[in-house]
Amino acid sequence: MNKLSFQQLCATDHDIFSLLTSGKQRITDVTLNELAKDRGIFFSPKSTRSDLIEEISIWTHDYNDVVGLIEKRDYKKRNEKMTSVVLPAELTVDEIKEIVKDYQKDMQKKEKVTFHQKGNDAVVMNTEYDEYDYSKTRLIQRQRKDASLQIESKDGQTTIRMPATEKATNIVENFKSKVEIYKKTEIPIKRIEVSHLLTPEERNKFFMQLISSISDFDLETVTNLKVDCFGDSSEDSADDTEFEEDMSLKQEMIGVVHSAVFNGENLVASEQYTQLRDGGFFITSITWKAKQKKDPYYLVQFEASFENGKEGTAFKYGAKYATRIANTSDYTKNFKPAEGEDKTKLLGLIETSARNVLDRLSLDESL
Repeated sequence: MNKLSFQQLCATDHDIFSLLTSGKQRITDVTLNELAKDRGIFFSPKSTRSDLIEEISIWTHDYNDVVGLIEKRDYKKRNEKMTSVVLPAELTVDEIKEIVKDYQKDMQKKEKVTFHQKGNDAVVMNTEYDEYDYSKTRLIQRQRKDASLQIESKDGQTTIRMPATEKATNIVENFKSKVEIYKKTEIPIKRIEVSHLLTPEERNKFFMQLISSISDFDLETVTNLKVDCFGDSSEDSADDTEFEEDMSLKQEMIGVVHSAVFNGENLVASEQYTQLRDGGFFITSITWKAKQKKDPYYLVQFEASFENGKEGTAFKYGAKYATRIANTSDYTKNFKPAEGEDKTKLLGLIETSARNVLDRLSLDESL
């Protein structure tokens, strides 16, 4: 067996060393000591992290040992941002299931696809797949991931809610193609985007109206935002602009947005905003807090942004919440990622608000 084939079938000392070294946030010094104790080995408190890793990496590790190390190294699934698209075609639940089965059949050798009905008019499709990242150490270059899509058909159209990832986007494109074959007609995808809004005022108005029109919530405060600008693409982008680097300027702009929303002031009348507008700046990402008006009275931290800020495309959003402390009007300090039905409802509010705002802005343009 040649050297290359041998390395493909086992984890070398170097692989284990690289795995432990790259996983400091998950494989802590405490974890390393616990690994040693499991083998009846106790290190001196004076031993450094490097000492522990060098020693552990040369031990004999069987398959289960290596799998255990990889699992300890893997980051927990992050609170993924979500997005949605609309297909202007009505499908029955049975039709959605048939199309998903067709996709399942096509991908049976590459992905694990399962699905189930949700309610009377929706199907949830789950896909497990392998994603490769060759910038990582060899043992974790292949990562098992999953994408869950909710496909709901109502009022003459089909809405697909999904993670804001490239993989989910590809699944939707595949699904759309199968719908077109099924319906024997071309079907455009309707996305939430502001590429047709060509002035800073219009782009900012989208975010201003979005954060102040979430149903059943009172806006509390804007906590963060990012900007970009129209202009030469060779110039610095939003994440590298002087505005982003100047924290005092950033905080002042947040104050301007806060004032405009709560006091009904004209944003463009602000001296600070006027300077930004003249430079072609507009908001591309915003984070805000809002209090729920009815039970369970959550304090929610909403996020909304365009991944392609300058183009105003690839809209994505998320929500975390804090609960009330019993018998008080105070809230817990930490925000928890929304899950289950809470997640569906909160993200649905952002989605509905964004589409309504775009409809109003498009109507204003046509007048």
